[in-house]
Amino acid sequence: MSARIPANGDANAGAASTTPSTDLGLKGRDLITIGIFTALYFALTMIPMFVSGIHPMVWAFFPAMAAILGSVPFMLLCSRVRKPFAILIMGSVMCLITLTGSFTPLIVGLFVGGALLAELARYLTHYERYLGNAVAFAFFSLGWLGSPLPIWLFHDAFAAHIAQAGMPAEYVAQLVSVSDPIWMAACIGATVACACLGSLLTRALFRKHFERAGLV
Repeated sequence: MSARIPANGDANAGAASTTPSTDLGLKGRDLITIGIFTALYFALTMIPMFVSGIHPMVWAFFPAMAAILGSVPFMLLCSRVRKPFAILIMGSVMCLITLTGSFTPLIVGLFVGGALLAELARYLTHYERYLGNAVAFAFFSLGWLGSPLPIWLFHDAFAAHIAQAGMPAEYVAQLVSVSDPIWMAACIGATVACACLGSLLTRALFRKHFERAGLV
């Protein structure tokens, strides 16, 4: 039995199905994907947050640890949704989540600012370069800095606030050990470095996935 030779219309349809869409508008499927990876990002980055109560030093470097764990869902989202506003939506959802917790408003500004810079990095690399996504993640990772930054920016008021919130007196007293501005610089530097490291680790773990997606 001879195979049916497809008509020109069928052949063109088959070719079109393998061509990446040039439509940059977000669809319902994109929003679902963003929601799933945002939930994964939040869940993974909460792991170091839960252990930050051990000592203020752990809290100071919580954003750096979160950058390593959060790199996987962020970078996979970038590979799945190569369109504008995906990261801005992710950052906005993170803002809404943190507003329901005991975080300071500072974290909202950092997440929004980081998401906007991330969108710019992806736009400049046309959503097709792994390097652009890695830079975007470094910017986005600055959002969690809003958690420990009050230790240095509003030390006395913040210490009084967490004491009233029920933090043990011993823990509040230990804040002095990390109140030197040099630890703030170390926190920011470690966060950016770990974001870069996380991007590299994610690329190594999912190299075949990113190669198939054409992200190099």
